[in-house]
Amino acid sequence: MRRAALYICYYNVEEPLVQTQVMTYLRELAIRGFEMHLLTFEVLRHAPQEATRLRRELAAAGIRWHWLKYHRRPSLPATLYDIAIGTLYAAGLCLRHRIRLVHARSHVPAVMALALKTFLRRIFLFDFRGQLAEEYADAGHWSRASLPYRLTRWMEGRLLQITDGVVVLTERMRTCLLDGSQLSARGRANVVVIPCCVDTQLYAGSPELGRRYRRERGWTDRRVLLYLGKLSERYMPTELARFAAWAIRSDPSYFFQIVTQGDPRPLLARLAEHGVDERAYDVRRVSPRDVPMVVAAADATLSFIGGESSKRAVSPTKFGESLACGVPVVSSAGVGDLDSVIEQNRLGVIVREFTEKGISRSLAALENLRVDAELSGRCREYVRRELSLAEVGGPRYARLYAQLMDEKRPE
Repeated sequence: MRRAALYICYYNVEEPLVQTQVMTYLRELAIRGFEMHLLTFEVLRHAPQEATRLRRELAAAGIRWHWLKYHRRPSLPATLYDIAIGTLYAAGLCLRHRIRLVHARSHVPAVMALALKTFLRRIFLFDFRGQLAEEYADAGHWSRASLPYRLTRWMEGRLLQITDGVVVLTERMRTCLLDGSQLSARGRANVVVIPCCVDTQLYAGSPELGRRYRRERGWTDRRVLLYLGKLSERYMPTELARFAAWAIRSDPSYFFQIVTQGDPRPLLARLAEHGVDERAYDVRRVSPRDVPMVVAAADATLSFIGGESSKRAVSPTKFGESLACGVPVVSSAGVGDLDSVIEQNRLGVIVREFTEKGISRSLAALENLRVDAELSGRCREYVRRELSLAEVGGPRYARLYAQLMDEKRPE
């Protein structure tokens, strides 16, 4: 029986998240015998030579790449246009390549997949990356009484009612879905938790690379706090600056390294408000291949995510990346499953209050971890057991694909 699948992703193919998460999963699925097609939406048109290079690289990994132009403005009409064109293009792919399963990463691709299920009777797998309406409300972009919020919640409910299977990032989100009434019987039978996993091979040599990088940066006697990732309000820049400032004030050996592709100026302004000396922090961009080296050079990674209900669905990519390097994580409270995972396995620190007292307590707990000779090995072992791409993420996706494709579907 043909086992071809189409993965629809509303991002650029060279987006760091796509490279570190989407591609790695698709490679694992290809290794396990699935014919994988990837549809992305590109901000910029690729020159023919560049597109050929990317297509060949992906084909060598068992992935057949297709792409469409991403339209940014005006926001809602542009997205609706992308959905319409994407649905038609994906339908052509499904018919041409006899694709049976459509795997949609998040909500916009899920609308396309819903249409393909409705009109072409394709299997619809909803990779539920988070509660989109709640995220926008928590970020202050939408009121919970607004029309966009209510429409998005309605569409999310419709997608969950129709989907054949759901992938969620946390046990908390799985429990939430199963406790509710939105899922069909088929959907309820196919809810799988797959947190953001890590290619452990990529991070295997990170400890030695980290030690070398520390020497190059002159960090031999420094305690390095690393922030890696985006810098929107969702990631609590005010609390991030407050934590780093208090750490540096309490112990000048602390150094704050910021690695981001985004605009760091709002965070830097907050550091300045706290009187942090510019020599106590640094901002830079790092290529994806150098991320393991920089993470391994840190003493702890900071991972703060705000919001109310939306953060229960989150599995931060940086959590697994940090642990794979043997580096503990300092997290804000209530993020996905991290409270219990971190505290029960002694993998880092949960900051429950961003007051001077709360931050001081967290820094003391972090110092106790730093002198634990087993910390680094414990972090890497947890990743191998719970967050390994090859041993956890890939097999779970493959089992779900096989189950959805092989089980008899009701007429």
